[in-house]
Amino acid sequence: MPTKTERYSPYSRRLHLGDSLRQLRQDQDSSIQQVAKTIGMDRTLLTRIETGQRRVAADVSISIAEHLGIEQHSARWQEFYALARDAAQSGWWEGRAFKGLSPRQALPADLEAGASTIRWYDFSLIPGLLQSPAYLRARHNASVTNDHSLDNPIDVRARERRQQEVFVPGGPRIEVVVEETVVRRVVVPKPAMLEQLEHLLDLIDTNGQVDFRILPVGGELLGVRAPRSPWEIYEFVAGDPPAVMVESLTEDVLLRDHTEVANHERLWRRLHEIALPPDESRKLIARNIEIISKEQ
Repeated sequence: MPTKTERYSPYSRRLHLGDSLRQLRQDQDSSIQQVAKTIGMDRTLLTRIETGQRRVAADVSISIAEHLGIEQHSARWQEFYALARDAAQSGWWEGRAFKGLSPRQALPADLEAGASTIRWYDFSLIPGLLQSPAYLRARHNASVTNDHSLDNPIDVRARERRQQEVFVPGGPRIEVVVEETVVRRVVVPKPAMLEQLEHLLDLIDTNGQVDFRILPVGGELLGVRAPRSPWEIYEFVAGDPPAVMVESLTEDVLLRDHTEVANHERLWRRLHEIALPPDESRKLIARNIEIISKEQ
């Protein structure tokens, strides 16, 4: 695993490496079949390396780069070696203690491991990295998500581990915009909701990594497409291209196309502009704590 000063996402590094190898091949106007035959590799394996779907030893990736014209020990060779080395690593989410972990927990854990900034939008739930223990465990009762993944105790432990890994010195900055209904609508038992809101106040007051903003119902969203689902934008310490994770009820989709990422970044900036600043968001959370406390 990387040290605290060498934060990276193995999956993001594999994607970056695959993009770079594919670009080398295309610059030579060579097909997958031609390159695979030249280096004695199965065509399907080379395809999966180029798409970042297959982890291989660093020397395998370097061998491909050398066959595509990268001179040994040149500055560019060193860049490829760093990519190949990082891409070949595994993370805590793949260890024996988390065997059976769902992809919807494993992939975010991987991306978070190398993120410099995570920008998160949600309209129904508190983002996972900010969930309190009671809210986290009660969430599978929230019919609004129809998400029963937390019935798996390994997924619960993984969510907790993700929080531990993120909230450390040098961890990513987390910028959140949620709809007002996220802090007003009770989607878990009231004691859990109360704990969650108090947890948010604590994060806002004490954690410099978190920028939490509420999008008021009366805010105007003009000139951009309205959000259709929750999503996160990841920027990476290692300089990998940014990515967007779009969530649905049953699966998550990772977007890396430049135009798609740019569209989400533009929407994020607009949402951030019209959301309440942290101090006003804090006041709204505090008012809802008073309301729920009186109801109890």
